[in-house]
Amino acid sequence: MPRDDAERLLGRTELADSLEAGEWVQPWSGVVLPADLVRDPKARAAAALLRAGDRGVISGPTAVAMHGCGPAEDAVHVTVPYDRDLRSQDDLVVHHAWLRESDVIELDGLRVLALDVALADVLCTGPQRRALDCLERALGRLGSSAEHFRALVGERLTRRRDRRGTRTAFALLEIAWARPGEIAGAVP
Repeated sequence: MPRDDAERLLGRTELADSLEAGEWVQPWSGVVLPADLVRDPKARAAAALLRAGDRGVISGPTAVAMHGCGPAEDAVHVTVPYDRDLRSQDDLVVHHAWLRESDVIELDGLRVLALDVALADVLCTGPQRRALDCLERALGRLGSSAEHFRALVGERLTRRRDRRGTRTAFALLEIAWARPGEIAGAVP
């Protein structure tokens, strides 16, 4: 919860004592949570959104993990509009971008980038092996819709404003459908 709300609820002195005792933690400026939730990915994502503001959205590897297609990491990735003055800090990776509300969904009560948008980003910016694994998990979960989803991700890559990493992303998108014997050695 926002630190101001916690101070109103618990009292300034009691919150300070609870923080000092380790019962509560402040992962990022202005946000506190009970210490027993500090490793809970959903609680950390909710705390990151509080820090990011009402137009922030869970993005990148964190969004992919929330969709069930990648591992949860210690760092939480959020994207905020360019006019939001927020910088990355310990375990909070802040990205600035133009956000379209049509690319945002509610997942577990949190604002999260749609899977195709998040995967396009991870394919362009993430470690190649991890990005490929996340894509293959997503495709494997979709069954008969997998080819359509692959086309959606390809469209996201085509329309991406930031062209860095798109060549690698398209290559990963192509080999995701190859048989295991066909891709040996393709991704270092």
